Amino acid sequence: MRKAWLILVVALALATAGGSLAGFAADRKIAAASEIDGLIKRMEDSGALDAAIDRGIQRYVQRQKEAQQKQQEEQQRGQAEAAKNARKVDVKRDRIFGNPQAEVSVIIYDDLECPYCKRFVGTPERAIAKFNGKANMVFRHYPLDFHGEVAKRGAYFAECVGRQASSKAFFAFANDWLKLTNANGKGLAGGDVQIREIAQSAGVKDLAALDACVRDPAVAQLVRDDIADGMRSGITGTPGVIVRNNKTGLSLPIIGAVPAETLEQGIQKALGN
Repeated sequence: MRKAWLILVVALALATAGGSLAGFAADRKIAAASEIDGLIKRMEDSGALDAAIDRGIQRYVQRQKEAQQKQQEEQQRGQAEAAKNARKVDVKRDRIFGNPQAEVSVIIYDDLECPYCKRFVGTPERAIAKFNGKANMVFRHYPLDFHGEVAKRGAYFAECVGRQASSKAFFAFANDWLKLTNANGKGLAGGDVQIREIAQSAGVKDLAALDACVRDPAVAQLVRDDIADGMRSGITGTPGVIVRNNKTGLSLPIIGAVPAETLEQGIQKALGN
């Protein structure tokens, strides 16, 4: 019995002590919260809080910039590596503007319905003109799926104009299409009639042969091969550009409708200047 009473007394004492400790902890929490509120108020009044927040924001922005820069550098390294996969320039296969034997080629992956390619018309020609035959332009077809059949038909027609009337005619037709199209898959306002007009203006004499060529599965396959080449080479949009030294294989990717000066810098680098 004595032992049982002893156990009960100890238990009550512990319970009472526990309650006191819990109350003390609660009091300390209230006091601490009050102290924090006071500290914040003093920091607000002195401007220290705003300064601390500004420093935190600056650190966050800097970390974001560094992460973005790292991501861009990794992306550029990947694009440079992929650019090495571009098919070697072949005078029998490719559409070449300028000296076919030039040391450097500015390879353009183009979509005749791309609004950025429309803006890019004439830019590569201006860039290579400054290198006295050391650089040429190579056109490869890259009609984007979301520009529909119109973009593909543009590629077929351009290729068939070239087959019938030379690469010079090819570039004349392609540039006219880009200048005249409503872009984004809308095509030429005059439809097939206008297509035939610019084909004739480029040098086509036999329209029946042109139409037959456009339906040739081999032409569609050639365009698909160009697309596959672009995909292997890291081209994700148009105009996609790879500046390539045809002797060393050095390949420099350039993204978008850049000014002629940017292409010139790429050519100079590819030439080793």
